[in-house]
Amino acid sequence: MRTTIKDIAKATGLSITTVSLVLNEKPHRISRETCKLIEETAKRLDYHPNKFAVGLIKKVTNTIGLIIPDISNVFFSEITKGIEDILHKDGYNLILCNSNDRHRLEVAAINMLNTQTVDGLIMVMSSETYGDKEAESISSLKKMDTHTVLVDCFNETGGFSTVCIDNFKASYMAIEYLLTLGHHQIACISGPLGLKTNNDRLQGYTAALKKYGIAYDSGLIYEGDFHYQSGYDAVPVLLPKKPSAILCLNDMMAYGAMKALKEQGIIVPQEISVMGFDDIFFSQITEVPLTTIRQPAYQMGAKAAELLLQEIAGHIPAQHVVFEPAIKIRKSTRKIML
Repeated sequence: MRTTIKDIAKATGLSITTVSLVLNEKPHRISRETCKLIEETAKRLDYHPNKFAVGLIKKVTNTIGLIIPDISNVFFSEITKGIEDILHKDGYNLILCNSNDRHRLEVAAINMLNTQTVDGLIMVMSSETYGDKEAESISSLKKMDTHTVLVDCFNETGGFSTVCIDNFKASYMAIEYLLTLGHHQIACISGPLGLKTNNDRLQGYTAALKKYGIAYDSGLIYEGDFHYQSGYDAVPVLLPKKPSAILCLNDMMAYGAMKALKEQGIIVPQEISVMGFDDIFFSQITEVPLTTIRQPAYQMGAKAAELLLQEIAGHIPAQHVVFEPAIKIRKSTRKIML
């Protein structure tokens, strides 16, 4: 059974109040000899304070909440690892909530963490969270009234700190790279069209085409949902447009697209080039290693944790950190031979 202050009081013959004052480091006039007796007895009986109860009293729990859409997606796992490593260095614990990319579960997680009196919250919104649903999530966060950092996917900042990459620049770079390889018929498998993250990437796509004098064709755009299956489902819809390359706005959809292309007997990259967006670990070891836009997920998570701890320590104003994207060139893209 867990050792309590009452057990230590009984073992030392002292009052519960005296033991509590010493172990909870409250102001007192208790002799050094008595303090030493209490501390040695606590150590001998393997006493550990109930941090949650102490937190309720001090209104500090040294616990941070984290809400992510999909723990099975390595991109979010890397963000989580970056957050956790920084928090553990400062003695903070982490409560992880997986929303399964559902707005309803996201709001439920916010409300649950509010009851746990966490010291702060880091959140990656679900792909469903835009429009009225995003307004509901932002409202719940504001009611929670705790330090909050939003990472990667958001439309409105809500006055909170944010961490993301330059999504416009990232997809612009991707299209520019494919154009330099000679591709002019470039399809795009996007995420939900209501998300600012996705829309910024699409704007980069169209801006690059315009710069190079390539006409925009809405028939080359397929609205996915950032999941593997939507990448797979997009291929038979896009093939009649005869694309020479497909840009997928995350790596998971790129995996689905490459699977569908293989089943159609289409060889990547000899017949169609495929490019992703994220550079998660599996992109290095797929059957055809994936050329992709790199998001520094671990560093983004670490920066989010650093911003949150700064806010907790000093009540600094909201900050907005934007990371630079980079292209990781592998084997899934090739130059068109004229």
